[in-house]
Amino acid sequence: MQNGLKKLLRLVITVAVIFLAVRWCSRQFGSVITLPGGSGETGGTIGSGKGSSEESGGWFSPKKQPSGTTSNQDPDIEDLERELGIGKYKGQQPSTQTQTTQTPSTTTTASAPLAFKGIPMTGSLSAFGAALVKAGFKNAGNGAYTGDFAGYSGCKVTPSGNPVQEVRVDFPVISDWDALEKAYDNLQADLTRKYGIDPVVNRNLAVYNLPNGTISLDADVSNQSNWHVILKYTNAFTTSSTGTLGRNPIDDL
Repeated sequence: MQNGLKKLLRLVITVAVIFLAVRWCSRQFGSVITLPGGSGETGGTIGSGKGSSEESGGWFSPKKQPSGTTSNQDPDIEDLERELGIGKYKGQQPSTQTQTTQTPSTTTTASAPLAFKGIPMTGSLSAFGAALVKAGFKNAGNGAYTGDFAGYSGCKVTPSGNPVQEVRVDFPVISDWDALEKAYDNLQADLTRKYGIDPVVNRNLAVYNLPNGTISLDADVSNQSNWHVILKYTNAFTTSSTGTLGRNPIDDL
């Protein structure tokens, strides 16, 4: 009877290790993100960014955040060994405690409005525009403002809604595909680092769901003469509070 139980336990452990090994392999050799067209823009045939004309599409590699562990062993397999008291944990008392997953902290809460460059997205368009001018932007007419944002010069900022509900940033046009990809990846990495969460990704659209709204990162690649990154801040609600202005480029995000 005991031999049968031992064989059954070994079989269960073997199946679990194989399953977790397959999961590890799928994580290590995941897919990439394709860029057939921009948000809200009509798609079209684009070049590779290196002077040649190819079929529509491109590749933005998904960015993996550091796991914080130096072990080469899959954490899931290590946890299983710890739970069962096998492997390098052989001889130790199997753990009976339930593991808890820590949620990364963010810089926003549901009690505050979403902010753009440190300016709370609240109040009238004129008041928000005045705050943008105070922050160094220039009024470009037709409800748009131009200036430096997140380390890029010549950005076009367009708030909408009255009271303000959304702010769109059109970054400068980049005609080189590699440079466009680098700008997109750098902005995504900065957003992930600042807000402490991974985005929900659908092709070239990366959406950060925050307690008080969403931030979406996209790219218009419909026409090489107008390739550029697009960033949108969409508020979940409005209040009448005011805030301070950020100085560091990453603070803009």
